[in-house]
Amino acid sequence: MQKGERVDPFLTKLQETQDELSVAGSTPQDFELVRLALNFVSGEWQVFVQSIVGRATLPNWDEMWETLKQEEFRRDMVKCKLDESSSSGSNNNEEDENATLASKGQQEQRRRKKDVSKIKCFRCGEMGRYTIQCPLKKKQR
Repeated sequence: MQKGERVDPFLTKLQETQDELSVAGSTPQDFELVRLALNFVSGEWQVFVQSIVGRATLPNWDEMWETLKQEEFRRDMVKCKLDESSSSGSNNNEEDENATLASKGQQEQRRRKKDVSKIKCFRCGEMGRYTIQCPLKKKQR
């Protein structure tokens, strides 16, 4: 299977070759055809092929065909999602930039000094400080 070649045409060629061999009088076993197909799958599929070969028993021809079709479909879906995210990347970058600016604004607000003239100390009752800053607390120690 060439890189970029679809599963159906590739497996159809192998099926046709098997049929021609059958007419000639030599019928390859199902497991031989499965092994042959897995050996000729392109390099980008090697991890997937290893997962099939690592099973306790190899799938039969129809199961392998179906498994390869499902993997091809999964790969197509992943590729579509990657294409969508890269095409909408400008929107994502804009959203990221807005989020960064918003968090910077919040950080800036935290750094600014608050007007404590309206704050009342709960310890002494005076305006203009927090209880933690109260001089009475220091005297009590």
